[in-house]
Amino acid sequence: MGKKTNKLLILLFSAGLWACSQLALAQDFVWAPDYPVGAALPELSAQDQNGDLRQFEDLVGENGLLFMLSRSFDW
Repeated sequence: MGKKTNKLLILLFSAGLWACSQLALAQDFVWAPDYPVGAALPELSAQDQNGDLRQFEDLVGENGLLFMLSRSFDW
């Protein structure tokens, strides 16, 4: 390999390390500091398709409820 190839490989490797370090830093960001994992959910209510006011407790069944929120990076 020539000197140009070695320099290019070192540059690509350095760029890869930099990109990985930026991803690692992003993992430390806390999106909702007031709501850590396991925190109690605030009271939620909304109208259903019939206009009736439904509360979170109305949706919980015999086996509980899976309630998932997902924030996209496309915002």
